Amino acid sequence: MRPRAPATTAVVLFLVPLAAGVLVPGALATLAVAGVAPRAPRPGATVVTRPAPAGTESGTVVRVVDGDTLVVQMSGHPEKVRLIGVDTPESVDPRRPVEAYGREAAAFTRRLADGKPVVLKPEAGTGDRDRYGRLLRYVFLPDGTLLNAEIIRQGFGHAYIKFPFARMEEFRALERSARDRRIGLWAGGAASAARPPAARPASAIPGPAAPATRVAADGAPASRIFYVGSVQGRVYHRPSCEWAARIAPENRLTFRSAEEAAEDGYVPCRVCRPEKATAPAGPSR
Repeated sequence: MRPRAPATTAVVLFLVPLAAGVLVPGALATLAVAGVAPRAPRPGATVVTRPAPAGTESGTVVRVVDGDTLVVQMSGHPEKVRLIGVDTPESVDPRRPVEAYGREAAAFTRRLADGKPVVLKPEAGTGDRDRYGRLLRYVFLPDGTLLNAEIIRQGFGHAYIKFPFARMEEFRALERSARDRRIGLWAGGAASAARPPAARPASAIPGPAAPATRVAADGAPASRIFYVGSVQGRVYHRPSCEWAARIAPENRLTFRSAEEAAEDGYVPCRVCRPEKATAPAGPSR
């Protein structure tokens, strides 16, 4: 009778993909069944994920703008994504003071999502983008957590109910629970300083895209004006700027206006001197 291979052989076979820098979910599952605790993938390892379900998109979060806005690398280029149904305090617009709990909300979203592979799902029957050109999406983390809901559940944002959406009642219940537990925005003085959702002006509502009406100094309609920036920087440029030409395609973001760039925390380039954002007339998002 031929001797049986030691049980460790199976473990070694499943460690081969890890050593090659490829993380295969099936390998980790087998290791767990064998009673071996899998090690975290080394930096730079390739993560093999399943295809996104039908009706969804997949990507990787490359930047957290603030608590409710992300930049997601999708199909080789970055897309700005506005989370559906949640609103967090302002933290990046250089024209405005940082609002109460704004930095904490941004840090919470960054901790959960930055650098993570995510699945994005649109709201059926509504506009695909808001007036700033940002995708409107539900965002699911690798463990299946719905980021939009988790922000509200942990008290880092409001349920934004200006426009109806499928999970509205769920999000309202999560906000009531956070209020009752007095956590995050609702703890102590933070709740009194937080701005209620009703104060958001129409210009910042994450609803369907509306035609732009702003006109530039040269008379060109706003729809023809755009600036560019990098997901790795905080400066926006004219498209003809020498620094804009150095931005790699996979890192390039476009802005429909200086106001949109400012909303995302970008400041004008000192070389090409693009148009500056006008001072906000009232509360932001």
